Amino acid sequence: MKLFKQFNVFFNKYLAFVVVLVAAAALFVPQTFLWASGHTTFFLQIVMFTMGMTMKPSDFSEVFRKPWQVLLVATMQFGVMPLSAFLLAKLFQLPSDIALGLILVGSVPGGTSSNVLTYLANGDVPLSVSATSVSTLLSPVMTPLLLSFYGGAYIDIPFMPMFLSIVKVVLVPILGGLAVNRFLGKYVEPFHTLLPSLSAIAVLLVLGGTVSLNSETLLGTGLVMFLIVWMHNVFGFVAGYAVCKLFKIDLPATRAMAIEIGVQNTGLAGSLGLTHFNPAAALAGAAGTIVHTLFGTLYASFCSNKDAAETVKTEKVAVVEA
Repeated sequence: MKLFKQFNVFFNKYLAFVVVLVAAAALFVPQTFLWASGHTTFFLQIVMFTMGMTMKPSDFSEVFRKPWQVLLVATMQFGVMPLSAFLLAKLFQLPSDIALGLILVGSVPGGTSSNVLTYLANGDVPLSVSATSVSTLLSPVMTPLLLSFYGGAYIDIPFMPMFLSIVKVVLVPILGGLAVNRFLGKYVEPFHTLLPSLSAIAVLLVLGGTVSLNSETLLGTGLVMFLIVWMHNVFGFVAGYAVCKLFKIDLPATRAMAIEIGVQNTGLAGSLGLTHFNPAAALAGAAGTIVHTLFGTLYASFCSNKDAAETVKTEKVAVVEA
């Protein structure tokens, strides 16, 4: 148990470096993770199952305490992000399969790493957890609906197959985790220490599998795909800050909402692209997993360092005044 706890602390502390190492291995030595590409759905189910196992009624406290903020995040998540992905696809005249992948990135719920990033950024963690939970539970309906609406400009996308796919990948595992926690809670409690590590490993395998399958295309497109995904990611952060400034929301909540809107569940986007289309449709998800985690970690580090610097400055002023 102690070993898994240490691994989880290490993963959270060096998240960006671990992601870059796995991505680099999958890019330049794709055989390392190619075996995982056929099991990305299963690994995502593990992530969602552990999410369900760790969910508590208190995780939804912000839904009742600050319902308008959670609703605002969901509105931006499923309103602004798919629209901006569609506009970027048109602007860069992306091929249809790659464009669908980018729209998928914009249409999926908040990323599972957003809660960790919010914590590292000294943001409002309860708000982040509630917003992630709500957007994830809405995704079986919202994601296929949005993809049908925006992706329909490229190909005809049936709603029901994708709805059932997301139910299988997202909703069933979460409900399974909730059920296990509810009825077998006292028996599985000792294993809760293992869950973050298990989820972290599964996320890395989704990243490795998706990138390895698209390594040749990712290397071939160079920085273009990464640039487009990064622009989409940054737009989410900027939109989050803009709407929070408009409604005069406090800084910790602003950080949580910006991360929640900007950081998407790119692993789910990549998996859906592979399942329903082809490897090219998983390209944006593969690039996004690297970009979102790396930029999110840099943003969280900036916020943390800024707070630390302000604390030191305040303490120096207090000493001078004393």
